[in-house]
Amino acid sequence: MTICISVNVAEGLVLAADSAVMVSGTINTPQGTGQGIIQSFQFANKVTRFKNYPIGIMNWGSGSIGDRSVQSLIMEFEYDYANKTETQSYTVEEIAGKLLFFIKKRYDAAYSHGIKPPLGIFIGGYSFEQFFPDTFFYEFPKSQTWAIVRPNKEDGRPSFGSNWFGQTDALIRLFKGYDILSLEELVKRGVDKNIIEKWVKDAVSELIIIFDGMPLQDAIDYAEYAVQVVIGRFRFGLGPALCGGEIDIAVVTPGNFEWAKRKLWAIKE
Repeated sequence: MTICISVNVAEGLVLAADSAVMVSGTINTPQGTGQGIIQSFQFANKVTRFKNYPIGIMNWGSGSIGDRSVQSLIMEFEYDYANKTETQSYTVEEIAGKLLFFIKKRYDAAYSHGIKPPLGIFIGGYSFEQFFPDTFFYEFPKSQTWAIVRPNKEDGRPSFGSNWFGQTDALIRLFKGYDILSLEELVKRGVDKNIIEKWVKDAVSELIIIFDGMPLQDAIDYAEYAVQVVIGRFRFGLGPALCGGEIDIAVVTPGNFEWAKRKLWAIKE
């Protein structure tokens, strides 16, 4: 499980995630066999740079496909991929399409029978000679194709803001001002569903964050804060710590990919 945060502001794209990962598998008990969490690790790499491009990739949900970590599959995909200096032009969408083909082939082979675990992938960054980023996400097994994370406004201008992926309930409570399960309980107790839907749509309790004009450092701080909120929710709340560990934060700008914060040990620069 994971919390991944993307923040798109005029000065760049910020990507952040926690480092905890749960490994699921078959558990043998006196009552029989079943699926469950068999191990947890605290140093997973969920934010990674694609090759030497100004493009970042994040993943959430299942930390592995079969016996391979998602990170190792991304590394294998990019191993024979041309360096940025060897290409005349490139787009984030083109790279995303090839990455999806590579990952999907292995996902389908590993889970051709039985339960298909949820796995989300985000890819975002700057296409060749483009000043604003392109961002996409895909969720196994339900997605059919990449979805645009932040479509441009109707007039063609970029849409600045933040998106959350994975364990987002704490952030929905904090920033949106409601809890989905609580709203469902209100409906069960007789509250008019149409009134609740309009209340949510009108963003009555939303904590307004101004992303237009936000400096890059503030976007970095926002991303780290959002991840910390989710880590704290699982550290102190009832249940297993589905998010935790150190926070990795990448900053992508036109032509560049840099780390604002990262674990002491990581397999990639």
